[in-house]
Amino acid sequence: MKKRLTAFFLTAAISLGCICFGACADKSKSVEPVKYRTTMQFYDGFKIMQLTDLHFGIETDVAQQLDVIRGYAQKSKPDLIILTGDSFMYATKGMVRSLFSALNEECAKLTAERGRLTKFSFTFGNHDNQGDYPRYFINETALSFATNDGDEIKDNKYAAFIDFENDHLFGLTNFFIDLVDDRAKTTGDADVKYRLHVIDSNSYYFNGTDYDYDVIHPEQLTHAQSVYAAATADKDYIGMAFFHIPLHEYKDAYDQYLLSPETRGQGEFREGVLYGYTNNGAYDKLKAANVVAYFCGHDHINYGDFLYTDKSGDNAIFSYGVKSTNQIYHKKDMIGYKEITLKDGLTREQFLTVQNIKQNFKNVTGEYGNYENS
Repeated sequence: MKKRLTAFFLTAAISLGCICFGACADKSKSVEPVKYRTTMQFYDGFKIMQLTDLHFGIETDVAQQLDVIRGYAQKSKPDLIILTGDSFMYATKGMVRSLFSALNEECAKLTAERGRLTKFSFTFGNHDNQGDYPRYFINETALSFATNDGDEIKDNKYAAFIDFENDHLFGLTNFFIDLVDDRAKTTGDADVKYRLHVIDSNSYYFNGTDYDYDVIHPEQLTHAQSVYAAATADKDYIGMAFFHIPLHEYKDAYDQYLLSPETRGQGEFREGVLYGYTNNGAYDKLKAANVVAYFCGHDHINYGDFLYTDKSGDNAIFSYGVKSTNQIYHKKDMIGYKEITLKDGLTREQFLTVQNIKQNFKNVTGEYGNYENS
């Protein structure tokens, strides 16, 4: 949605449920960083399918949208599906359960077909808790499909998701997924190839007049650095972060791209960068936690990928997801999903190329019927 929101709109959203400011910060239980860790077996060519901005809500034809998402999964055949926020907007409990049930069933089907585990994961956008359910309901539902036993699937549960209610961290997702190669393990930790931080970039910030978009909070950033320090002895991995609202540096990356589009990126950008209300050093703090690639949603008609050079001369990848449904504002030729293919044996310099990222757009007038007008 657009950069400014009126107090009237947010008041309505709060009455529906569930944007919570003071209560969100009322945390009590300290949890060790390693307890936020789950793992998956890494294979060369490990594929992540990013879905974003589904916007399931009271006017959604849920059956149709789930068919579209199943089609994406069958076409992509990923190892991991990550939803990067705004999956719901004025949704019901039944819609939340339906989406997670469908993802779980699709992961089970792909696992059986491929003989290789597929999971799904989720983080929040600014709209997800504007629904007819309590604040923690989405997490409770995701956790009901989750197993934290790495490669071992119990009770047909395929969600890669961890959270502890009333923990000491702001936000509702602050976990990480280690992609490990333990096939040749003899002693010590398994070889961590990639680490995926799944982070809640939160909802809104009231500046006294209007509501701006919020940011990843300081304790969440400190948590990411603690994860780097304490989670595993293996530090030689490539770090990635998945969240919803772009960092301030996305605008800098876009400006760099405009100066040299042939070498600095790919994709299209049809709206401005809608970042959070302040620059609180999130990029530098995540960089210190070994993160070199950043994947967001939020801006429905941007889907590009940038190579960003920071002030110290280090490079990073900044990427937008592809809006994945035709719900609320969109462009009919910019609906689909993003694939991120992770290769084995890459140095960080070799990894930092947008050529490992692929946009996929569905045929809106053929493959799914007259989807645009339905």
